[in-house]
Amino acid sequence: MYISRKLTLSYVIGMLGDITKTIVIVSTVLLLFTTVCIAVDFDDCADCHQEYYDMWSSSAHGIADCEICHTPAGSGFEGHISNPSDSVPTADLSSEVCGDCHVAIFDDWNEFAGEEFDMEAMASHSEPTEIAEPFVLHSDTSCIVCKSTDGALLNLEEADVYMLNEEAAHDLNVTEWAITCVACHDPHEGGIWLEDSTLLCGNCHNTEGVVADGETPVVRHAQWEMVSSSGYVDGTHPTVISCVDCHMSMVPLDGEVTTGHDFDFDALALSDPEASNGCYMCHQDSLPSLIEEKQAPISQRLSDLNSLKEEANVALEIVNGTDAYGPQLANYNNGLFYLTEVENDGSLGIHNMVRTQSDLDMAEDYFNSIIEGSSGADDAGQIPAPGGLVVVMIFATVACLIKRD
Repeated sequence: MYISRKLTLSYVIGMLGDITKTIVIVSTVLLLFTTVCIAVDFDDCADCHQEYYDMWSSSAHGIADCEICHTPAGSGFEGHISNPSDSVPTADLSSEVCGDCHVAIFDDWNEFAGEEFDMEAMASHSEPTEIAEPFVLHSDTSCIVCKSTDGALLNLEEADVYMLNEEAAHDLNVTEWAITCVACHDPHEGGIWLEDSTLLCGNCHNTEGVVADGETPVVRHAQWEMVSSSGYVDGTHPTVISCVDCHMSMVPLDGEVTTGHDFDFDALALSDPEASNGCYMCHQDSLPSLIEEKQAPISQRLSDLNSLKEEANVALEIVNGTDAYGPQLANYNNGLFYLTEVENDGSLGIHNMVRTQSDLDMAEDYFNSIIEGSSGADDAGQIPAPGGLVVVMIFATVACLIKRD
């Protein structure tokens, strides 16, 4: 009986101790929460930032306080509220902030941190530009607005492609040299900045509107020009396809669902019947083989055209120093223009097979025109062979003799 009472008493004391601890912890948390609420009421932000407040408070992000993304100055949010211009909070544009909640998306996006990432052969939105492309730090506005998050936000102020906010970009103090979450997503309401995802991607993945002018030898990131004029958007394809359908499809994999935020194109994954893009409905399991079938001849043509380019380069040097050099150099640059547009689009025709074939035809025509023109220049500039000179001399001697007689 004594032992039983002793155990019971110990149990009661232990229970009381646990309850006391719980009360203390809960009271502390409530006290801290109350203190924060008393210190700053984020509803006050609506007095000046009504538009952003409405988006934030009605979205899933409404459960998160402003201070998660915005860091107040020394005087805190109270100082900013009482004297806005003297105490301006800074915004954190890094994806690490988003990654605290969106773990799977952050892990997909953060390819650069993976051990298998090869900076020489791979590219990623998470790749720090100041490491991979340090020349960008001293380049023009077109680099800044597409290679940094700060610049991308300025770029998207005008939705139309080729509409860069160059004036603001010139004075931009870049804080985030990577394409982070907020470069594409409005953090206040969570959606993407532009409802048309192809237009959103096209604001950076475009050629800046360059044309074949005889002086432009390289065309980079031509994805917008290819896709925006393709059958995927003009109604030729049975369904309209945007960038996210192929580059951000969600696919169940090993019990987990990839978010597609690595933006890699994987034909095998896209042919999964559970993939979110719906390709399987029409293509079934044939999608990978179909893509390979379409890409193979383009790949071979690119190889052949690069060989033809070398022939054209040799032919160009033959006319160097002549009047034909200027026009032929323009032809050579135009050939490079169309060749590199296909190469740097990177899809081997999948983005737009019609334009791809047309570009390669144009490149072939320009290179051949140089080769053929050089051949004609050779014939025109050749010195007569010795046999020919002898014949001419014989005829001249006979003519002189006949004339003398």
